[in-house]
Amino acid sequence: MTEAVTRHSDLLGHDVRADPWLGQGRSSYALAGEALREHRIGDAVALARMTAQEAQEAYDLYALWLVQLPELLGTSGVPEVDLSLARVTAQAVADALHRGWQEYRSLVDRAIAAASVRPGDAGRLLERARSTWLTVHDPATDQIAGLLALGSRHLGEQSVGALWDALLGHYYDAIADRYDLTVHPWSRSVERLALDIFEAVRGHLTGPDRDGSFAVREEPDRWVLEFAPCGSGGRTYREAGATGRDERDFTNGEHDWAWRTRGVCLYCVHCCQLQQRAPIERIGIPLRVIEPPVRASAEGTGRERCRWSIYKDPALIPAQAWSDVGATPPPGAPGQPEPDADERRP
Repeated sequence: MTEAVTRHSDLLGHDVRADPWLGQGRSSYALAGEALREHRIGDAVALARMTAQEAQEAYDLYALWLVQLPELLGTSGVPEVDLSLARVTAQAVADALHRGWQEYRSLVDRAIAAASVRPGDAGRLLERARSTWLTVHDPATDQIAGLLALGSRHLGEQSVGALWDALLGHYYDAIADRYDLTVHPWSRSVERLALDIFEAVRGHLTGPDRDGSFAVREEPDRWVLEFAPCGSGGRTYREAGATGRDERDFTNGEHDWAWRTRGVCLYCVHCCQLQQRAPIERIGIPLRVIEPPVRASAEGTGRERCRWSIYKDPALIPAQAWSDVGATPPPGAPGQPEPDADERRP
């Protein structure tokens, strides 16, 4: 008897991919296509359903942010004369997102219906579904990044962290409930953090082929995920020269909300807020530690790859994970300088 390709996760409250973590970086679209070619119809159907589940969070967030962010910019002080066109464009992108999402879901459903009788057609329909999602996902990402850049130009770059705080508040509120070390064993949190991010990045169609592929590896102290590029903010670095993005779409200063690093995409900095700064403020530790992409400049070649680390034990998280975001590392954090003799003296 073959093992199921999906299983129910009590932590996430829905089905997840059942393959070992080292295999979670494979595209669900690719695995579904493989199953169709091998006439493993049940597996193909389960994986096709999984692709829609993976994309759901990105769709829900973009649909919300495309409405919330223009309003937030207005109440924050961006002049309406400069915001009016952005409102119209954001609404048009949101409308296209909704239409594309419905078409995408219809194509996935048609692929599932065809799987048992016309597996070749099912594979082609699933590829059309992926392509359809891609064509509405990327403009939505770019529009959100553009709105943040508009805020930065009118309100100052320092405003971007506060804009993300306003958009992410309900996520911040859930951190203690899910990850409080006095309530939840860290081993369970590691599982939740890993399964959740595996699903999310596949939904953003990460990877050079834009099919949701990424690299996963295990190290003695942590699990490491690498995206080159990630399917959302990571694209901005690769496309900066081709699309003529203004340098103000990236941080020019060093901010706690952007890893104190110049050249970070204004979209990408929400990962700093959500994975490091807000968790440190609420439970004392970062959830995931990120080395973000950095735009190339006269000062250096930059970094295209994004790396996320989930540490197996909070005591193993390096001090830099705190200091990079303006927080004080706990005593004994790896990499923290030893106190000098005067500091040790009672």
